[in-house]
Amino acid sequence: MAEPGRPGATALARPRRVRSVAEVLAALVVLVGLFVAADALARTAAESLLVRDVGDVLGSEVEPQVEVRGRFFLPQVIRGAYQEVHVVTPAISSGPLRVERVDSTLTDVRVPFHDVLLRDIRAVGVGQAEQTAVVTYDDLNHYFAVTGRSLRVAPAGDGRVRLSGRVDVLGDTVDLTTVSDVVAGDGQLVLTPTAVETSTSLDTARRLLLAQRLRLSVPMGMLPFGQRLTSVRAGERSITLTATGTAVVLDR
Repeated sequence: MAEPGRPGATALARPRRVRSVAEVLAALVVLVGLFVAADALARTAAESLLVRDVGDVLGSEVEPQVEVRGRFFLPQVIRGAYQEVHVVTPAISSGPLRVERVDSTLTDVRVPFHDVLLRDIRAVGVGQAEQTAVVTYDDLNHYFAVTGRSLRVAPAGDGRVRLSGRVDVLGDTVDLTTVSDVVAGDGQLVLTPTAVETSTSLDTARRLLLAQRLRLSVPMGMLPFGQRLTSVRAGERSITLTATGTAVVLDR
């Protein structure tokens, strides 16, 4: 047997140290694997809860898609604060108006850990929200028909729309076509006529009244996270709106 301090003792100690390092590394690998698996399971569970609760609050026709972003999830769920959540909400309806799709990017999302643990989310707080909503011309035409406006909307190019139909003006029914600008109002989509063609000539009073009636406002209060419309763009089949919101709370 080799005595301490001799070459043989050193040779025996070295394999023991190598085995110890290997065991530590193996344990670390197992722990990392368990953390990654737990992190993925927690992310999936939280996303499924948010899908249910966001869908209940918004009343969407189709289940929303929710993606919680960020490299590590467990620290977020324990803090109850999520860095970024992406929500795709198809087919939101409010009364006669339908929005085809809303894409929302939410930052600083607050969901109490207690609620997630009990699988019963009562409220979702959103620090900042940016969203894009799509309203088709078919859905706008349905909205106009249900609200008693005999008008149809179609693209006119250059970011404008064309309205055609009939309007009653001081007892006269006027067939008309107009090109309108599309702008963002205070929580509303606003169509403002720039050129109006009518089937009959009108006096000044009737023309002024007609212009007022053709300035149409479509309320967009159903947008789930957007409190302020920031831009509007008219395309070939739909109108796309962008909106922002701060300090939004969704309550069940």
